[in-house]
Amino acid sequence: MRKVLFVYNPNAGKGRILHHLDEVVNIFEQEGFQVALYRTKGPLDGKREVQENIDVFDRIVCAGGDGTLSEIVSAMMELPEEKRKPIGFIPTGSTNDTGRSYHIPGQVTGAMKVAAGGIPFETDIGSMNESFFTYVASFGKLSAVSAFTPQEAKRIFGYGAYLGEGIKALVEMESYLLKIEYQDENGQSHTVEGDYYLGMVTNTLSVGGFSGITGSTVDLQDGLFEVALLKRPENILDFNKQVINMFLSPDKDQSNEVVSKFKAKRIRFTSDADVQWVIDGEDCGKHKDVDIRIHSRAVKIMVKE
Repeated sequence: MRKVLFVYNPNAGKGRILHHLDEVVNIFEQEGFQVALYRTKGPLDGKREVQENIDVFDRIVCAGGDGTLSEIVSAMMELPEEKRKPIGFIPTGSTNDTGRSYHIPGQVTGAMKVAAGGIPFETDIGSMNESFFTYVASFGKLSAVSAFTPQEAKRIFGYGAYLGEGIKALVEMESYLLKIEYQDENGQSHTVEGDYYLGMVTNTLSVGGFSGITGSTVDLQDGLFEVALLKRPENILDFNKQVINMFLSPDKDQSNEVVSKFKAKRIRFTSDADVQWVIDGEDCGKHKDVDIRIHSRAVKIMVKE
């Protein structure tokens, strides 16, 4: 009988997965798996459990937010390629960009059926210096808008609340003088320099629930990142107009005076000052030199047949 390790974050989504554990066992047993449940006790605990027991299991399944999946993916990426196992994901967090990218049902039962009986999809994975990420590496305060938008404002105004809080935060935001070197999809090298509020290097259909950020031609297997850079504007009205276009315009691949969008195989950011970075929604520290690479089809995620 095949064996599956089911790693779950009891705090994600207000503990939603806790009401489905019996169902987890039933669904996986119906697919011919023997199930071992593991409740995470803190950051990186799931990663440790996976790496220590990888030889015992045929599949790893995790339940939680995007950060939980990122932790399990990192565990796999630190193992030799021949030891990596397919990963099932039950999205129970608040944003779940990754679940949307892989078309995993938001409903727990549906997601479990995909994790147990779906097919493995080989996906690209990013690395930033020594850390791995599943869908986004970013700098700038605006990249964490969802963290400082009041919950009540989210409920009342929806996506408009994110934009409103982002504009309001602009007066407090720090920008960074950066040199950015990248290799495009044709292997050609480019260098740009400027004063930037925000940078996002992504392999996802959405960030923070917004699909307009990443563009309309995303391919999770093409060995390319989608990059979006937000420059310091000449005035606040330009910023407001161009950022709204970035989030909401139907022409999602278009650059403008404030927003630059392009695809890259590899990208390096350097600056004289420390820049705060976030990967997959988690703090990744301050850096003056960041080298971001893509690892083509490096991990298998379970998706619908």
